[in-house]
Amino acid sequence: MADAPAARPVADRGPTLQTAIWGPDHVARIDPATAPTVPRVRPQDVRRLGPELDAWDAWPVQRITGEPAVPGGAELWMTLAAPVADDPNLRHQRARIHLIRPRSDGGWRDLGPALPDGFSPGVCEWSGCAVWRPDGSADDGGRVELHFTAAGRRGQPFTTEQRLFMTSARVTGTGDDIRLTDWTRPVETIPALAPWRQPAQGVDPAPGRIHHLRDPALFEDPADGTEYMVYAASQAGPPALDRAAIGWAVRDRSGGWRDLGPLLLAPGLNHELERPHLLKTADGYYLFWCTQGRMFAANGPAGPTGLYAMFAPRLAGPWVPLNGSGLVAGNPPEAPTQTYAWWVTPDLSVLGFVDVLADAPDGHRARVFAGGLAPPFRITLDGPSSRMA
Repeated sequence: MADAPAARPVADRGPTLQTAIWGPDHVARIDPATAPTVPRVRPQDVRRLGPELDAWDAWPVQRITGEPAVPGGAELWMTLAAPVADDPNLRHQRARIHLIRPRSDGGWRDLGPALPDGFSPGVCEWSGCAVWRPDGSADDGGRVELHFTAAGRRGQPFTTEQRLFMTSARVTGTGDDIRLTDWTRPVETIPALAPWRQPAQGVDPAPGRIHHLRDPALFEDPADGTEYMVYAASQAGPPALDRAAIGWAVRDRSGGWRDLGPLLLAPGLNHELERPHLLKTADGYYLFWCTQGRMFAANGPAGPTGLYAMFAPRLAGPWVPLNGSGLVAGNPPEAPTQTYAWWVTPDLSVLGFVDVLADAPDGHRARVFAGGLAPPFRITLDGPSSRMA
């Protein structure tokens, strides 16, 4: 196992921080009758990796600037996957990151686990991001830098403890034979403990609700080339529930990371803001995340399970909820749990996974968990506004 190659120098600073607040008054503006909705998904639309493998959260292998990377001539993605189980919730305790590539028929080809067996510092692997960096070699296969969440601790019983790690691998082969090899030793990127964060050490405040330190996603600010990482977090302090946050960190000159604190807080509104990622357009900066309807506070306004976002003209802010409420697109009321965990690419294509389909035939597994990726849809952005394309 090799040591990680030195990162290129970047700014050893962060912007003057203006923390965004997503509050009840924003979500109360959502009108279910006119809210934008994710297109309906039917059982035949589910893109499974195979009959014995469930898949859910997915993300592209991309350049640090956000564009798709095609090492070896192949567009590559990663997804969480696990063997099919009678209880779909067990997938979270068995999750592995798989390397996948799109097929011409709209499906996906599974290239197998991205990381070697027994490699992760955790019991299992949860979501993250992947950046391809050319290395100047003759074949210029380059390396893929993977940031991921290690859940639990290897060799111990599963817990919801979460830590963030980085590792990288050399890209070899082409097409369906492409592989990631020569992985570097996993390095923890930011400390698991920080004064502003509730520790995600596996002590859950309520059934079905856990504290968060996961889903790292990288972003390079085109204004100055500084690299940032956003991640799902929980704000410290009482009460233990409904204090969801998105944190961020800046890459320093040593190649390490410095936590900048919260980028977004949702106190008293929501318990879980997942899969955060940043995107830059000609208009400004967009911070996307997703959440489930059941994660809104019981005594306040609730939005649908959906994709949400904030907009800012500068990375430092001020940030405002997209469309006044934050909602970009929610599952339709007649299919409130059909899809989840969306990722927005620079061409404004949005990919999620198929969760539970309300209109699946009796006895069909998609009534419990569909376990495949969803057909992508597209959005358009116009400053602090968005619409379905």
